[in-house]
Amino acid sequence: MFSLKVCVVFIISLHATVLAGDNTYLTCSEGAPPLKADRGPPGPAGPTGPKGPKGDTGATTELENTVHDLEERLEKAERDIVLMTKTINEINSHTCQRMEVIDGKVWYGPGNGYLYLIIVSDMTYDDARSKCSKYGATLAVHGPQNRDIMKILHKQLPVITQEDYWIGLTDKQGEGRYVWADGSSLKSSEANWYPGEPNDAGNAEDCVGGNYLDSLQWNDYKCSDGRLYALCERQE
Repeated sequence: MFSLKVCVVFIISLHATVLAGDNTYLTCSEGAPPLKADRGPPGPAGPTGPKGPKGDTGATTELENTVHDLEERLEKAERDIVLMTKTINEINSHTCQRMEVIDGKVWYGPGNGYLYLIIVSDMTYDDARSKCSKYGATLAVHGPQNRDIMKILHKQLPVITQEDYWIGLTDKQGEGRYVWADGSSLKSSEANWYPGEPNDAGNAEDCVGGNYLDSLQWNDYKCSDGRLYALCERQE
């Protein structure tokens, strides 16, 4: 129902009477200025309408919820930082270890300044040396010289206790005179032979490899033995 509204012309030149509400009527004609009638007395109150739907959450409540959510996230982030700091401190309290991808190969650093790669392929000693050289590396020298380093490397490369692998050590220059790939002589404190080794079986075993025992001990092999993997070593 309309209270006081401007009357609209429905048909040109046609007078129309429009019910405006409050028992007030307005009469308009084309071209005539709109007329405003006097308001009539108020009618009786109608029945109470049904309850409307719940309105939108007020801006203040939304802001409070947002702040509360951010506070919870901040608390979680602080807990994560504390845990991360603890983990970092634990790592730093031990020998620093690292992992690096070079030319698509994953190299592992046990904390001695060198990186290691195990080439999982059966090969002779000379083939192993050549393979390592292609990666700017040599057969491992400094790792095998230190048993503690090898224990760390074993955790990074479990395969070294599962398969035999060449290291950079031979006595090609003279029987029993073992020389590392870097030209240094084997010291007694570095030696980690398996009991009964080296035995130079058949007077033909001049190259050294680590065997698949948890003790990470060494054995001497024929350099032409094509069943060993290659443990490569390069500087970090």
